[in-house]
Amino acid sequence: MEKIKINSINITQESFVITDTDGRTYTSKIKKGSVTFQVYNQDNQEVNISNIEEGDVIKIQTTNEKSLDKTQQKNNIIKKIIIKNKYVFNSESSDDLETDDENYYK
Repeated sequence: MEKIKINSINITQESFVITDTDGRTYTSKIKKGSVTFQVYNQDNQEVNISNIEEGDVIKIQTTNEKSLDKTQQKNNIIKKIIIKNKYVFNSESSDDLETDDENYYK
């Protein structure tokens, strides 16, 4: 896995493309409306692709396919992405609050 900083993200009906700040591209085909790779956070929990944003530093696992045209770069096919946790969820629910706090909202 390599660490990259995302410069741009381009999504079409056929492909998902990430370009890093060094100009390298990473692609995935879109099949039946889904990408062919998984996105995980640092806790190894699968997360939505919508959590990936331009400017993020991510770890990306790819397979390389050489282009038939020798003047083009090799194709970096995305297999897995790991993103940094952006949010910390508090598991405490409002039902756990003391009854004195109920008067605060009245």
